[in-house]
Amino acid sequence: MTFVVDVVSEDSFYENICLGLTKLLENTPGVQGIELEKRLPCERMLISSWEQRHLCSLPEDLRQFYSSTDGFRLIWNYEYAGEVLPIGNLRINSIAELKRLAGVKSSGDAECPNLLDIEICNQSEPRSTKPNFGSKCKVFELDPCQNVAKVCLVYMEKPEGDTRKEEPKIWLLDRSYEWHFLADTFTQYFRMMLVHQGLPQWQFRFTPMGLTPWAEQMMFMICPHLLAEQEVKSPRFDPSLNQIDPSIFKTRNKSSKQKKGDK
Repeated sequence: MTFVVDVVSEDSFYENICLGLTKLLENTPGVQGIELEKRLPCERMLISSWEQRHLCSLPEDLRQFYSSTDGFRLIWNYEYAGEVLPIGNLRINSIAELKRLAGVKSSGDAECPNLLDIEICNQSEPRSTKPNFGSKCKVFELDPCQNVAKVCLVYMEKPEGDTRKEEPKIWLLDRSYEWHFLADTFTQYFRMMLVHQGLPQWQFRFTPMGLTPWAEQMMFMICPHLLAEQEVKSPRFDPSLNQIDPSIFKTRNKSSKQKKGDK
């Protein structure tokens, strides 16, 4: 007996990948102007080119993500006190925007300190415990966080002679160049982003500094259940609850190729 899996539609794909968030937002009082960018899958050649250029392999879940959609962006507004405010911003950079952050000196001023210089001056913990901007630790920007921080895909520096495959983690780099761990995998981080609905500065909920008063007020008004917990000890979730079904990516990729062939 042969089983045939129907190719998912574009709308069905985004409904699955968003885990119903768009419908939830539509039913939330005050939320308006919901915009979800629908993008084509990233060509396999571009993914391979990125890996060859940076001498590292994308984790399987992120590779499947880019094979289905070249980045992600969902924004929404909120009406507050008679004013419409741009609040929600869920973003994953495209493969072209997945650029390495490094301590490169300015070409205009040889005396200008780079990121590594600043990091060494401010370093308070052993380098091995957190990312760094040295040549052996590779840091790539997943989300610029509207310039309040950067969510990064980080390949940690491995001990000399260690040939094991490096599994990158997701870290937050704040504006004081402090690192904060967010998630073990891209899939885990993506779900965290959906759970927090792209609220302003939500990543800071998992840092010692916490949310700013304004960001906390927005979260209390729109998603009060997120603040119901008295203490957030770790952003780690049960992995069994955070798996994005790979078949969703594969069928979307197949569907997109068929559309290109029809053209």
